[in-house]
Amino acid sequence: VFAASPSGFANTTLTVNAQVSATCEEAQHGSFPNPLIIDTQSAVDQTFSPSADENVKCTNGTVFTIKVSSGNGTALNQTCASAGVSNMALKSAASPADIIAYTFLCAGDTDGSGHFTGAGMNTARALGISVKILAANAQAAVAHADYADSVTLTLSY
Repeated sequence: VFAASPSGFANTTLTVNAQVSATCEEAQHGSFPNPLIIDTQSAVDQTFSPSADENVKCTNGTVFTIKVSSGNGTALNQTCASAGVSNMALKSAASPADIIAYTFLCAGDTDGSGHFTGAGMNTARALGISVKILAANAQAAVAHADYADSVTLTLSY
């Protein structure tokens, strides 16, 4: 019996290519206390935190932005950043001429310019949303219990 000799076989290299697609999804829907209680006698700006922050999961390293639009204000597809989006408006349903201007903030942005960076699909990134009403706007507000706005958040990556 003779053993076969390993002839004709040399080292070979195989190439393995891969691709990781960027993907993002909402992990938690944000919400605010209902209603926000605005103090018309306050001499300082009032900031309202959410009862649940808006959270997003994205592929690790994926940079994304959030665009904000106000149903009652003139803000349309504005990049949300820690400085906020102005031209937002709370409007009374019973008296539509009565409006309270406010700013919508996303304090969780990575660079102050509205860019967020995903930390992987197992780690949700909080947007740090809040609502800010300037003292002058609160002091000028007319008493109603039905102020509202519909805010649309659009995720881009």
